[in-house]
Amino acid sequence: MPVFLFPGQGSQKEGTARLFLEASDAARAVFDRAISLLPESVTAVLFDGAQEELNDTRNAQPALLCTEIAIAAHLQALDIRPDLCAGHSLGEITALVVAGALQFDEAIPFVLERARLMSEDVPEGGMAAVIGMASENVAPLLCDGAQIANYNGPGQIIISGSKAALDASITALKNNGARRILPLRVSGPFHSRFMGPAADKLAKLLNDMTVAPPAIPFLSSVSGGKESDAERIRMLLKEQLYTPVHWTTVMEQLDGLEAVEVGPGNALAGMAKRAVRAPKVFPADTPAACQRLHH
Repeated sequence: MPVFLFPGQGSQKEGTARLFLEASDAARAVFDRAISLLPESVTAVLFDGAQEELNDTRNAQPALLCTEIAIAAHLQALDIRPDLCAGHSLGEITALVVAGALQFDEAIPFVLERARLMSEDVPEGGMAAVIGMASENVAPLLCDGAQIANYNGPGQIIISGSKAALDASITALKNNGARRILPLRVSGPFHSRFMGPAADKLAKLLNDMTVAPPAIPFLSSVSGGKESDAERIRMLLKEQLYTPVHWTTVMEQLDGLEAVEVGPGNALAGMAKRAVRAPKVFPADTPAACQRLHH
């Protein structure tokens, strides 16, 4: 059985939800449940929104959660079931639902609030991808107020921080051999210490949520290890907002295995191809791609 990998924000793609809604009874059942829990404005964007609307954090996060759960349900209806789940940033919440640690009905309001806080309750700042420089060379060049946010693989590190710290860090990195630096279109300095106050607010909601030990093994991109204790998972869901994504560590632990990217796009497959040690990742972004996995 394969590993299920769930991509994070940035992977959302116009039309994916409707494609599965129309092609799969299992996916339709998930979407029917989601419609009863989502605001009408989000539902409209989920199925018929333009890419620009879908990219808004307040739409992107709940849309990705619901679409990925629907694709996972479709795969399971084809008898393709995971023997381990992992997710990149937001995708970790989907992984926990599929693994049985979180309930879908509680994950939706949690993600809606997470998206609201990440849109509205963030200090000024941003993120940038540093291409062609190892993490051990990036870290010493970062100014106070900037930090590594994502370890995505060799030669692709994401940094996050206040605008002033990010600008100064980018200059230092360019002067010291970074091949390319690409500012990311995000609304704040995610996965940095500046998200601490938002995480504290999210923790109040987390404390009321049902968190169970995963029924399917779960690999955390916060700790980089397998996690089975419910209370520790609750804590990691809070920490996720202000600590780095250790995706390189996750990929290294899955080296040589077969995995399915359960969501739109191929971001995780791309990271795996660039890595020295990683799983072989197959797409599941369309019903046709899922059908190919079935054969």
